[in-house]
Amino acid sequence: MLIHQYDALTGQYISSRLADSDPRNLDCWLVPAFSTVDELPARTPLTWPFYLNGAWKLLPDYRGRMLYRQDNGEAAEILVAGMTPPDAGLTETPRPSAEHVWHDGAWVIDPAVVAQNVRASAMAEFEKRLAHARDMNAGKADALAAGLLTPEEAYYFRAWSTYQLDLVRAIQRDGFPETVTWPAEPISFDEAMAPVMAEFNARMAKARTFTDGKAEAYAAGTLSDRKAYEYCVWSDYETALSLALERDPLPAVRWPAEPQPYPLPADSEIADESPAESAPDTSASA
Repeated sequence: MLIHQYDALTGQYISSRLADSDPRNLDCWLVPAFSTVDELPARTPLTWPFYLNGAWKLLPDYRGRMLYRQDNGEAAEILVAGMTPPDAGLTETPRPSAEHVWHDGAWVIDPAVVAQNVRASAMAEFEKRLAHARDMNAGKADALAAGLLTPEEAYYFRAWSTYQLDLVRAIQRDGFPETVTWPAEPISFDEAMAPVMAEFNARMAKARTFTDGKAEAYAAGTLSDRKAYEYCVWSDYETALSLALERDPLPAVRWPAEPQPYPLPADSEIADESPAESAPDTSASA
């Protein structure tokens, strides 16, 4: 006869074996304590027999299965039968990502973690861009104040300083860090100066229409009053244009105003002769 042994405390099935015959009565079998001859139930997956209240009962059995902690997603396992994963704070479903938390029986995205990660990513990008801008200007502040930088070096110093300020403004705008627009890095000196030089050349070309080829005549005093005036003021204008490039921080140039037109004398306006008027009649009367 087959007997089945179970745990004295929990009733968990332990093993089965053939019963020993009773030496005092060969027609009987010995059934030790915490054993039964009741037939074991047919097991289904993830179950184990327990002898409770005089009968076999199938309870959950997740021993040997890969499970995951609900609090942090780490791998874990159940070492005893009769316990479900939720009873042990576990789940059969692996944690999809570090941004997920266990809530109401499932892994869900944690809004707080997502927001924290988004901010951390944005601030890391900010720090990287700011460090690069500071490297570009490292050791040049005193040289700029002393006027030791070339126009090109001064342009880049101011451009990267402006870029740093724009970075700070970007993270201070509403919507950061969910929405952020990073400023573009400074354009090259040549690219920044292209419209400036185009304007300079156009202004110089206009000035030279009044000055080219007139220097010797001006020095000899053979120019008319009007042309002498124009030569003088437009020559000064050419000089002012060149000084503007040297004086102002490029490419923000303050161009000088163009000279005033030659002032005409008040009596220079001669009235046109009326075509109706004719010469006086000098013929003799009859």
